[in-house]
Amino acid sequence: MFQQFHLIPYLTVLENIRSPVLAGRGPSAADPADLLRRFNLEPRSGHLPAELSTGERQRAALARALFNNPELILADEPTGNLDDENGRAVLEHLQTMAREGRAVLVVTHDPRLKPHATRALNLVQGRLTA
Repeated sequence: MFQQFHLIPYLTVLENIRSPVLAGRGPSAADPADLLRRFNLEPRSGHLPAELSTGERQRAALARALFNNPELILADEPTGNLDDENGRAVLEHLQTMAREGRAVLVVTHDPRLKPHATRALNLVQGRLTA
């Protein structure tokens, strides 16, 4: 997941989520309707990125990243632009992926995410600490 969302501006939210398949990356095991529901994007599925709030764009980018059920998620500030409710939804989905055996690496400044981590490292003056 990019911190800058890189949504395709002329595709709707649904089309952006499905874009890995549109680009010929093969079938997905994820249901786009489930991702829309999970990230509270159903009412916005037909909107273009320019018509979305920053939080909606972030959730659409996350849904697209999860569409192909990747084995590894690298997430830079995945809850940074989200309100508490949508931040919890994103966090719960990432935790589910981790419980299913996928690797989830989150980089964040938000100390509220730390209790949810299996392992947490801190970067202090350029050095990693446990």
